Amino acid sequence: MRRVEGAPVVAVRLWLQAGAREETLPGQALVTGRMLTEGTRSRDWRRIAEEAESKGMSLESTGHFESIGVSVDALAKDWELALEWAAEILLDPVFPVDRCAWTARQAAAELESLADQPDVKTAWGFLEQLYTPHPRSRPTHGSEESLLGLTPADCAVFHRRAQAHGILAAVTGVVDEDAVRERLTRLLGGPPADVQRYPAPPAPVGLGPRHSIALEASDQAHLYIGHLTVPRRHPDYAALELLAVVLGSGAGLTGRIPARIREREGLAYTAYAQTVAGSGLDAGRLLTYVGTSPATVEQAERGVVEEITRLVADGIEDAELEEARAYLLGREPFRRETARQWADLLIEAEEYDLPIDDFEHRKAELEALDRPAVEAAARRHVHPEALRVTVGTPE
Repeated sequence: MRRVEGAPVVAVRLWLQAGAREETLPGQALVTGRMLTEGTRSRDWRRIAEEAESKGMSLESTGHFESIGVSVDALAKDWELALEWAAEILLDPVFPVDRCAWTARQAAAELESLADQPDVKTAWGFLEQLYTPHPRSRPTHGSEESLLGLTPADCAVFHRRAQAHGILAAVTGVVDEDAVRERLTRLLGGPPADVQRYPAPPAPVGLGPRHSIALEASDQAHLYIGHLTVPRRHPDYAALELLAVVLGSGAGLTGRIPARIREREGLAYTAYAQTVAGSGLDAGRLLTYVGTSPATVEQAERGVVEEITRLVADGIEDAELEEARAYLLGREPFRRETARQWADLLIEAEEYDLPIDDFEHRKAELEALDRPAVEAAARRHVHPEALRVTVGTPE
């Protein structure tokens, strides 16, 4: 809970800690999460929508890779109603047959649209290459076949078992923190006693060093290079964030890979790098992306590999370290401006049991990193000899 002064609003986030990483049917978490607002034992979807609109509330539910949940943004004077509705929608859904079919068809249409985007299709191939057989290897949507085969019973089973993980709650805005905590405690209670946790997902193995994707509608090649790194709670996470900025995750054209691939060699309009992309309960990934011509994709690949190798072998410069630190610290205040932002930050802090909402902790964490520590993290977690390459090229 956090009181956030400013606009007279309240932001409520309630999550069940189970998502696509624990589903037994591809797309089950996504559809189950979206179905939460499609009706409860007290109200159908139309009444939920009409009553939310009458109060000027923004109300939505969704399913992610690690959770399913409800978000409610409302006027501060309606904070109790916002809590009641969020709890009702999270804990008391009914999954009507017609709305389940509609939601599954909508998700299947989204999946088809995403598959038409060459860079997205190649990115899916990269995830498959790195994470197979782990659930991260497939789109969160699953597949069209699996989506259209989902039933209300599948959603109900997933929802029931998800409650065994407990509920994460974050409420921010112009509210009394103690009153909110007391009301939420009465509304949510404890998890059901007759459910079991899902087993842990299989560990990533991958498909091999190279993966090729044929693109039907593209005149450009899409190049992904990288490997797995660390989960969100790893002690080297902050050091790898700094390295990501040095490589090319910062603003504009900064970073070694954009500077070389785009600016000096003119091989791409888009080039960037990350070191902990998708990091959460499971390991994230070193990821470099270049959108280039099919004729220059090999040259771009050589350039990326050389820059990653140079980073590990030669380390970084003092100026690079300070610029990366300044960039990461400079963006923190912009993540803490509104009740919505604070709610999202707090729920993430709860999910990973990390004080990422505490600016002073974040500042101290980044300021404690010196060049030897960052370079040691690079040697531990960045392995040029283990890089995997996925290339999407026109057929």
